[in-house]
Amino acid sequence: MNGTSARPEKEFRVGAVRAAIWANPRRTAGGQSFESHRIQLERTYKDSQGNFKTTQSLEANDIPKAIVALQKSYEYILFRNEETESKPGMADSFLYARSPA
Repeated sequence: MNGTSARPEKEFRVGAVRAAIWANPRRTAGGQSFESHRIQLERTYKDSQGNFKTTQSLEANDIPKAIVALQKSYEYILFRNEETESKPGMADSFLYARSPA
C-alpha cells in the first residue's frame, strides 16, 4: 500500500473473505526503523453479469469467516514479531517489527 509494492506481505482466505496484511515501514522520532502492519478485509462476489468484484461489506454468514481470517492475521503478526523481537535492537511492542536487514 506504500506504492512500491502492489502485493500484501501475507493473505488469509476463508471462503470469499480475504484478510491481507500490509507492512508499513516507519521511523521513530529517534530515527529507528520498524514496521507496523495493517489488515485489509474484503469479500469477493460475482455481480449480475458474472464478473468478480470485491467489497468491504460483509453478509451475516461472512462474519465467522472474517473472524477466522482476522485471527490468523493476528497470529501471523504476533508470532512473526516474537521472532524478530528476540533479536537485539528490536522494538519492544508486539505490534512492531524491524525491517529485515
